[in-house]
Amino acid sequence: MKYRNKFLHCSGLLQDHLKTDINEIFEIIGSIKWQPEFIFERSGNDNLKLQTAYNERFKTELENRGWETQPKLSEKPRLIGDFRKNLVFGEIQFGNSATLYRDFYKFQYGVQNGLVYLNVLITPVSPAKFFPTRPDSVANMAEYDLALRYFEELPISVPTLVIGLEPDSQ
Repeated sequence: MKYRNKFLHCSGLLQDHLKTDINEIFEIIGSIKWQPEFIFERSGNDNLKLQTAYNERFKTELENRGWETQPKLSEKPRLIGDFRKNLVFGEIQFGNSATLYRDFYKFQYGVQNGLVYLNVLITPVSPAKFFPTRPDSVANMAEYDLALRYFEELPISVPTLVIGLEPDSQ
């Protein structure tokens, strides 16, 4: 799958230190082929579609490479992410754009408490193009450019890699 990315508040030294984990995330994204009607086949007839299918495929790929899925940063407040390995923590966001604030809070909490060095947010660049068969369901979906605006303007500097997923056909 194609993607674009931008590092925010992240020094070259930190990027170099976490290069192996960062490259693994890019490899995982590259291993997933975009499809307009993405389906993840599970055993039996329990196939998943679209956002749920992408989430499950990412989860499988991450687990196959030794990443922890559904990692807890805290019980109180209850903060759970989508993946973590070493000091890299991430969220795959196909939800409502308001969830970006919750993700930022998790990222800030992790850094402030020494649990995380780098946060990763994965979201579509253009939800309507990424999910072309569901134009109504993506009207207020989190997206790459919006995440960049939020995370660049918030007054707390949190080292974050923002990755925008794009359809292969663009």
